[in-house]
Amino acid sequence: MNRRVLVLTERGSGREGRRRRILAVLAVLGAVAGSWGVGQVLASDPIAYGVPFWPFADHVDRAEQRLLSDVAAAARAGQFVGSDEVEVVDRTSKDDGVVYLRMRMHVDGETRCREAIIRGLSGLSSRRVDC
Repeated sequence: MNRRVLVLTERGSGREGRRRRILAVLAVLGAVAGSWGVGQVLASDPIAYGVPFWPFADHVDRAEQRLLSDVAAAARAGQFVGSDEVEVVDRTSKDDGVVYLRMRMHVDGETRCREAIIRGLSGLSSRRVDC
């Protein structure tokens, strides 16, 4: 009668296993550091990067996003953009429907300045600038 035996060896033992564990730890640390770096960049201007939600944006950023959406809708309709909360510093319109706005926004007790380019019905890009 033939006797069959399953022989198990410990995988990753010795020097090869130690290298594998060190590489795994370094990969995890690299991923954590990379995620932190990306989060810092996104948190610097969450409206412009399109992430106006927690953990990148606070309540002031979300209020600024709502205000910017209202300004963009008014600019697309060709209406006056200014209000108590928005002061348009510079406005330039081009023949192809592109509107350039530089505005000062008063949001929840803070004053923020932003440049926005509104292209047609769907295009909106903006960036935070110094006042």
